[in-house]
Amino acid sequence: MVRYVRRQVLGLAIVTACAGPASASASDTCSPLMDWNQLALDATVTAGQGAVPQIRSMAIVHASIHDAVNAITGAYSTYLPAQAVPEGASADAAVVGAASGALARLFSTQADWAARRSAYLDRCGLAGDPGAGFGDAVAGTIYQLRLTDGSAQAQYPYSAPGAGLPGVWVPTGTAPASLPGWGRVTPWVLQSGSQFRPDPPPSLDSGRYARDFNETKMLGALDGSSRTSDQTQIAIFWDGSPSAIWNSVARGVIGARGLDLSSAARAFALMYIAGADASIACFDAKYTYNFWRPITAIHRADEDGNDETVPDLTWASLITTHPHPDYPSGHSTNSAAMATTLALLFGDDPGVAIVANSPRNPSFPRNWSTFSEGVDEVIEARIYIGFHFRTADETGARMGRQVARYVFNHTLRDN
Repeated sequence: MVRYVRRQVLGLAIVTACAGPASASASDTCSPLMDWNQLALDATVTAGQGAVPQIRSMAIVHASIHDAVNAITGAYSTYLPAQAVPEGASADAAVVGAASGALARLFSTQADWAARRSAYLDRCGLAGDPGAGFGDAVAGTIYQLRLTDGSAQAQYPYSAPGAGLPGVWVPTGTAPASLPGWGRVTPWVLQSGSQFRPDPPPSLDSGRYARDFNETKMLGALDGSSRTSDQTQIAIFWDGSPSAIWNSVARGVIGARGLDLSSAARAFALMYIAGADASIACFDAKYTYNFWRPITAIHRADEDGNDETVPDLTWASLITTHPHPDYPSGHSTNSAAMATTLALLFGDDPGVAIVANSPRNPSFPRNWSTFSEGVDEVIEARIYIGFHFRTADETGARMGRQVARYVFNHTLRDN
């Protein structure tokens, strides 16, 4: 069983998983990988990052940690060619240097990351360890590579071709289209954002579209829904970001399985790199097909040419619909990529408890026997919340699995 300990690290409350002497922890009081993983996630939240930029930031942090640690241990191949390791550098100090170095570059105005690094190294008996400087240098190389990935240019004014025609996405509120250029961000491992682009969504006059339409109309409404109380709680749970939810899963499983530092660093890095590439693939498809959201489809059902759909001008989703197209579902794509990565590492049934937590519904943790159960749940949750049609969710999950398998087979391999 995993034992969770709450303590203060650099002035922040940290919850870490303690799994005995074989874990990725440096000591009973210092767990560099777990501590700085949580500090990184907290930094993305403080910065107010949306789900997709948040995954990118976590990928930069954890790719940096992986490369620094595994350059020292040699257990797994590094993402970029390994740099020369200074004599006496420890992997624990490299974690601290890599994480703080990445965070200092990503969130330079948020904190004095150099001071936090020094305080942590002092407290954990790592002061003067050359691994910290080495980790920082590795982070600098990873960050410079991603600095020109196109993410900074992904937000711009956008109107879908044919906007206003039946089936074509239009914003449903005052917020502008979200990240229309993210599908052109340079992937980490994929050959291109379009590598796993799916077929188009169902035609508006099809039976499948009518089934999707009526299911979301019935289950996803703010008022008058047929959702159960548990289904509403599940919908709210999955309104949390993929990073927050799957990070909690990964921390628990890594701790319970007692991974060594090299393997634990690799697990986080693979999960976030797969998530980052899944985001790119998803947004490539979203802004290729520009398929309308359920709220628009339900309001304008008299325009779709389908006799099995009926408009409702008062219909609203359980929570305000996000400002990007329906197909495919981003959360389903990201969640499937992260869950599949963990399944490839540990088996779909890892033999330990799988517990997921969400900041959107902290009193409603989810418990699964397999990672696939989590993916199945998010598919349903995006219907319960009124954000997506089932086809968008199932297509996103399939894409996420494809991306994860490709990433797993092409980077951070065993040496």
